[in-house]
This record gives sequence, structure tokens and C-alpha cells, in this order.
Amino acid sequence: MTLRSRRGTHQVRVAYYDTDQARVVHHASYVRFLEVARVEFWRGHGLNYDAFEKATGLGLPVAELRLRYRRGARFDDVLDIETWTNKASRASVWLDSAIRRGGEVLVEGSVRLACVALADGKIRRIPDLVLDACLEPGHGI
Repeated sequence: MTLRSRRGTHQVRVAYYDTDQARVVHHASYVRFLEVARVEFWRGHGLNYDAFEKATGLGLPVAELRLRYRRGARFDDVLDIETWTNKASRASVWLDSAIRRGGEVLVEGSVRLACVALADGKIRRIPDLVLDACLEPGHGI
């Protein structure tokens, strides 16, 4: 079965506190940008992540993170963060992202999120409402 991912784009403006003394974005700031874009990706496809955690007692913590830095962003740049689903299974999902300034890719990111019960940290099946926010209808996962 071919994975048919939903896609979303979120825009951020680089704040001064995201940068070093040379006004270049600190590498750790990109992780925060990806997290904000991920939550907005879900929101744009009908999933309120805060409400999901409260209603289900489940969470989607980061299990693995990969970043490839190509070029640095700078203070006051406007960045577009495109997010899509690369892989999905019963208990985890890989979301990929490209952070762009204009049409230029600055950073490529990939994050694997595992579904866990917040009370005990045990792995759980990802609910359909999460998969439905990540994938087009008929995903069959």
C-alpha cells in the first residue's frame, strides 16, 4: 500500500533569542520550529494535540530525531516549514519536514514519534484520529 500523506506548511519569523551573537539561528532552535510546525500540521488536519492528550491519556513523545543542516537562517528571516508523514505503523509515525527561506531548503528534519500512555510510558497503538490527521483517508494502518 502506498502511503498518502497529508501535508502542511507553517511559517515562523526568527526571533532574536533564536540566534547566536552572529544573529545566525542556533541549531537547537530548529527543533523547536519543527515542534511548533508539527502541532500546527495536526491542527490544520483536525487534531487538537492538547485536547488529544487530555482526552486519551496518550502522548506522542519524540523517539528519534534527525536533522540535516544545509544553510543557516538569520534573525528576522521568515521561514516556511513544510511537514508531511513519511512512515507510519501501529505505534509510531515518522514526520519529515523541510525548513525553507524563500525556495531554498535550509534544514531537513525527520522525527519519529512513539505513542505512549502518559501515566506509565508504555507503548500503545496510535489512535485513528492521529493517523487520520497524518494520512489521507483509506490509510489502513
